[in-house]
Amino acid sequence: MCAACGSGRVRAPWEDTLGPPDPGAARRRAAALTRWLAPRRWRVAAWAGGYTVAGPTGPLPPAGSVDEIVARVTWPPDVPDGETLADAVVRASVAALHDGAPIVLAGPEPGPARRLLAHGHVPVDVVPTAGCRWSVTRQGCSVPFGA
Repeated sequence: MCAACGSGRVRAPWEDTLGPPDPGAARRRAAALTRWLAPRRWRVAAWAGGYTVAGPTGPLPPAGSVDEIVARVTWPPDVPDGETLADAVVRASVAALHDGAPIVLAGPEPGPARRLLAHGHVPVDVVPTAGCRWSVTRQGCSVPFGA
């Protein structure tokens, strides 16, 4: 259990390790999830332990990560390849769940190239690029960047 917020979250999910520390990142990911889930009429909001989720008939169980919310959705609607990191994280999570192939998440990442794991086992290679737009590419194989 987390001593700071009292949630069951012990370590941060992969999407929390992207970019510099930013208190608004979770809100932007929640907004991206809400846009993606608009046809289902789900609303997602950030809170200290993850995300709260509400459906058309009321609250749904809270989630600790983007991957957890994506895994609850039984249909894989298209996710536009947005230019914001929040949209790219949602797209990468959907692609990882439904494809399982390694993914390259490229954009203005300030850190070094590295490999993260979506849904606990699908590699997401984070690749810094010039410019301000983020992209998600499915790969048949990807270049290993370490652990």
